[in-house]
Amino acid sequence: MATARSLKILLLVLVPCFASAQTKYADPDSPAVQAAARAALPHAKIVDIVGMTSGIQGVLQDLKAKVTEHEVKIELDADVLFDFDKYNLRPEAADSLRKVGEVAKSYGNSPVLIEGHTDGKGTHPYNMTLSDNRAAAVKSWLVENAGVAASRITTRGWGETKPIAPNKKADGSDDPAGRQKNRRVEITIRTG
Repeated sequence: MATARSLKILLLVLVPCFASAQTKYADPDSPAVQAAARAALPHAKIVDIVGMTSGIQGVLQDLKAKVTEHEVKIELDADVLFDFDKYNLRPEAADSLRKVGEVAKSYGNSPVLIEGHTDGKGTHPYNMTLSDNRAAAVKSWLVENAGVAASRITTRGWGETKPIAPNKKADGSDDPAGRQKNRRVEITIRTG
């Protein structure tokens, strides 16, 4: 008799639990649910990750790397890495360089070539030194902050000798947009 009574009490307790467990949850996209979530997490940021690519492929895509059978080529604007006419890395460069480090590490012991380039302003010796120093600064960052072995990395400064855009317009006037494209650091990882 005590067992039957205990069973009835148990059913009285469990039946409402089963009933509530089977009710449908509120729509997570409803304004009420979103407002409640925002109220519960006042400092949280809502991030849309639809279409986000993950892993090394995502990093290569973020860097706009050119991947071939034999190499990975990454071009970084010098204006993102350095202030004008300087070779000290800007704090904002860390994000891009961290991604470069991830790529370099994903290719094991493959050699890495870092090439610095400048625009056509300044003397040839000055531009050569500036581009050498910029390539060396990127190497130092990758070794010290990304854990890439220094023995894998070679640097080279080209100065203004390998432009990818005109430094001057057809009429001989300055071309700031072209000069900006020429100020760059190219990182090549040999894969085969």
